[in-house]
Amino acid sequence: MATQPNPPEDVSDDFYAYYRFNPSRDTPSDARNTLLVVGTLIAAATFQAGINPPGGVWQDKTIVDGVPTHPGKAILGSEKAAFTVFLFFNTLAFSSSLQMIHYLIIDCPFSFEVLTAIYSMSGTYGFSIAAVEPPGAVKFWYIMIAFLLPYAVRLSQQIFKIYKKRGQL
Repeated sequence: MATQPNPPEDVSDDFYAYYRFNPSRDTPSDARNTLLVVGTLIAAATFQAGINPPGGVWQDKTIVDGVPTHPGKAILGSEKAAFTVFLFFNTLAFSSSLQMIHYLIIDCPFSFEVLTAIYSMSGTYGFSIAAVEPPGAVKFWYIMIAFLLPYAVRLSQQIFKIYKKRGQL
């Protein structure tokens, strides 16, 4: 029977500590690759949810509860508050995942091409949301805030670090 050079650690001792990044066991490349996979999965799931919202889209023009429906528009859009909350958080997750991918691929081969694809996906996402959104369902600024929030948070963190390093905070 062959022995393993590095026997596996006991996960039951501290479940969370076992799965945290451990520099003596994990390489930064492994962590980066894991984050790229997670970011890609989140981007794919949120993109799909944005272009095909929960409940689907109206298939034909009818009147529901005295309100006319619009073919090709989100059924959830008839509930304006719910649709706004859904789109806000979905867009926030989509934007955060794209930002994470952006930072992880900087200085990698084909990073320009990947960034072009990321920005193109962002535009496609925005136009797709506009296409399925019923008239007047969501204010444009809510979606823009959700889209720009991760970038604003990252920028403010970097500015804070600069001022802290200079001793101005």
